[in-house]
Amino acid sequence: MTEPSATALDELWKLVYTSFRFPYLHAALRLRLFTLLKERPGSTLDEITDALGLEERAGHVLLLGCCAFELVRKDGDGYHNTAATDLLAGDQDDFMPVIVRYTHEMLYRPIGWLYESLVNNENLGLHRELLAGSSATTLYELLAEDKNLEQVFTAMMEHQSRSVVEDLVNAVDFSPYHKVLDVGGGTGTNAIGFAQRWPHLQATILELPNVAKMAEDRIAEAGLSERVRAVGTDIWQDEFPTSHDCVVFSRFLEIWSPDQVRTLFAKSYRALEPGGHLVIVACAQNDDETGPAHAAFMSAYVQTVASPEGRIYTPRDFEQWCTEAGFEPMDRQYPGRFDVILRARKPAAG
Repeated sequence: MTEPSATALDELWKLVYTSFRFPYLHAALRLRLFTLLKERPGSTLDEITDALGLEERAGHVLLLGCCAFELVRKDGDGYHNTAATDLLAGDQDDFMPVIVRYTHEMLYRPIGWLYESLVNNENLGLHRELLAGSSATTLYELLAEDKNLEQVFTAMMEHQSRSVVEDLVNAVDFSPYHKVLDVGGGTGTNAIGFAQRWPHLQATILELPNVAKMAEDRIAEAGLSERVRAVGTDIWQDEFPTSHDCVVFSRFLEIWSPDQVRTLFAKSYRALEPGGHLVIVACAQNDDETGPAHAAFMSAYVQTVASPEGRIYTPRDFEQWCTEAGFEPMDRQYPGRFDVILRARKPAAG
């Protein structure tokens, strides 16, 4: 039997240790270690344990792990943030601190059920962890019951929505459009952003009735009720309203099966005027299905928690389904770190 190389063993041990790295990151964030080291770089073990209210033993454990996993660095007797963890040292309601808390509260334990979720093709992470001991039967029922989880989830979604709409309005020129249909548009972040950027534009959001009511309230607060409206509907039972020149799906298609996505594209085709555009914002994997890491992260989340039917698709998948519905694929853009934006055109004579 050939002995494994030292390099291979080191790499395998690194993979095993990975499961410990995030708990150290979360614990250090929650203890405000990174904030302390930003304010007082070079603090010693005794100074850190005193400031954080830890016993010496606990301080040794925390700082050993943070050094070993390159979350902080030690220079002499003093400790310092890295460039990465310095990003967690400011406002705790900023995007990255929120993402770390969200990952800890809603993803870390459920993702431990990935094997079972794959074998059974069910969201067992959701059912075995998040819903355990609860009367809720879905993630959204649970959020209505658990105010802490609701706060963590809502904070993450608000950051994500703002980021997505910023990328979208900067990457796509909506000035040629007059009537935009935002399918699964949530509480109106996209539609409000469109209307504020392009004063001539009218937008309609299609959502579940209770979400549409929340969207109407936000639209009214923004003073846009004359140009933006939210319609409560069942997107599977009802046809989409017609006479639009643009239909948008923003971070919505990942939770549906391929056949369901095909149905949504067919309905979009019927809703659009000839020459109208379909705009898709999606977390997508590469066409060769080898990455990126964020797509793998989201894929595990969809499989274990978010959807019994969806998955993370490739841009080529979306283009194929657009073509099947009668659209002509136009272009791809990668404006941010995670998403792809695709556009397709309904033929002018269609």
